[in-house]
Amino acid sequence: MRRRLLVVLLAGLVLLSGCATVPTKGAIRNSNREGLALDAGGVGVEAKPPRADAKPDAIVAGFLEAMSDSRNGFEQARLYMTPQAAAKWKPEVRTIVYDQGDDQVNPADDNFVLTATRISTIDDRGEWSPAAPADKHIKFTFKMVKVNGQWRVDSVPSGALLGSNQVAIKLAPRDLYFFSRDRRTLVPDTVYLAQNNLSPGQAATQLVQELLRGPTKRLGNGAISIAPPGTAIQVSVPVELGEATVALNDVAGQLLDDDRHRLAAQIVWTLNQISLKVKITVNGAPLLPEDPGVIPFSSFPDNDPAAPTAASTVLYGLLSGKVQRVDGLDGASEQTVRGLNSSQLYPYDAESFAVSLRGDSGAIVTMDQGKKVVAVAKLDPGENAKDEPKPKTFGVDGRVLRPSFDNLDNLWVLDRADSSSPRLRVRTRDGVLETLSVDFHGDVPRVLRMAPDGVRALLVLKSAKTHQNTVQTATVQPAPNGKGLMLGQLRDLQVPLVAITDAAWSKKGILVAGRSASGTLAQPWFVNADGSNPQVLPGSTPPFGIETIASNANPNILPVFEDPQGHVHWQTRDLEWVTPVGDDKLADVVPTYPG
Repeated sequence: MRRRLLVVLLAGLVLLSGCATVPTKGAIRNSNREGLALDAGGVGVEAKPPRADAKPDAIVAGFLEAMSDSRNGFEQARLYMTPQAAAKWKPEVRTIVYDQGDDQVNPADDNFVLTATRISTIDDRGEWSPAAPADKHIKFTFKMVKVNGQWRVDSVPSGALLGSNQVAIKLAPRDLYFFSRDRRTLVPDTVYLAQNNLSPGQAATQLVQELLRGPTKRLGNGAISIAPPGTAIQVSVPVELGEATVALNDVAGQLLDDDRHRLAAQIVWTLNQISLKVKITVNGAPLLPEDPGVIPFSSFPDNDPAAPTAASTVLYGLLSGKVQRVDGLDGASEQTVRGLNSSQLYPYDAESFAVSLRGDSGAIVTMDQGKKVVAVAKLDPGENAKDEPKPKTFGVDGRVLRPSFDNLDNLWVLDRADSSSPRLRVRTRDGVLETLSVDFHGDVPRVLRMAPDGVRALLVLKSAKTHQNTVQTATVQPAPNGKGLMLGQLRDLQVPLVAITDAAWSKKGILVAGRSASGTLAQPWFVNADGSNPQVLPGSTPPFGIETIASNANPNILPVFEDPQGHVHWQTRDLEWVTPVGDDKLADVVPTYPG
């Protein structure tokens, strides 16, 4: 039996994202039979040169508009500047996105002052970094002087300034794909690139060039590119009838067969997001001799950075501390909760429960012979249940966060969470236990969720300064001394919420449970993995608060939410909320998806 609530679509916040400029050197070669041009998302500002005898305020306004157009190296914007200022200006080093809802340009003596709220800063690679509270305020003075009788700007901005109403029109988020350290799983690395009505050939050239530059600082050396140093495209990427030909130089020819396939996976996954079929050559010969034509996207299912298996869409949970499986959320069958009583984990009273992404094994935090441990065992041993060995265990101390599996069956566990020295360890699929170096700078970890790729980590941390929960991402990478691993590149996503209770990976990035400044209950929000585009989960506003989230990166799951009273709720695919009633088992299960 279900209680369905009224569906009311909520408007999300405008997409806010950063940019990297389109390469302006070298010929861009395109076919006249290309596929459809990319949708620019709206009507943008086309930069115009300054009018003769324009007043200073008009010059400032024109300069701000011209900075939104990066075509031809911001040449139109430079026309609003004095020759000296134009020569010093380096707009490509960063882009500052500011909120045009509260910006003001006011006269100050013979100059003008822009005051606005900074939304983000985007570096020269296109990485989006949300503005921290201490860095929110923008104040820039436009010094005005006359050049040959015409007013011009004689002050030099530190990068380009971009108003928020131009972001979705001028910029596009694009994922570059690199490999995890074990060279098995692709890892997405999002950059924001200038659109400017690029043709498919220009867009493909831009993406491949950015891919060959390697991972951004966000991933650091936690991910690797298979392309050898010096790999480059010989000519700009031509596109005919939606088919791109990537011609690499002979540097890529040194790769062995396995790495040739990996490099192909990086290129094909990167270009697939703009709907291009791909051919790849090295010095004129096919990169993959067995695929001399179009390389099928379907050739790389094992490299999927999400949770690709159907098993990862099954919901599990705890009921009175016992491990369970939940069926029927999608309405295709009757909703039932089934105890996994054939598993060696079932006899234990579990504090928390994690399931591998293949759905074949699980891990619980529990007590064993008076000691707190993590126990790992198969979930359904089948006919051999009686012969199944006891769970493998290892000791943990203090408060233990819910464990998390990655796509290679590595189990990540963070204990001593309330102490001054939290401990993060990974139990590999071979049973080896390794400790990672971590430094949360006094913040207290509340939630740890590993992405399926095993490189990106999602955390909820209680700030030592504000005592409020924050959502942060981090990267698993080799320690600087070359010994072991560390959790580094911690980045606060600056999610505009208070009373944050949980966060989890989702098909669109990250799901966060938190309350807006004007809200009364914690609600489910979507945010991109870099902190951009926060928006309320589409659908009706639930009349209950959100305490925990069950989700993973598989695009086919239905996220499940637990309220502060311990009752579960979820949305159907038509965005209706479902709250089970009359079934204590389903209503009271503590939900968890594989991952």
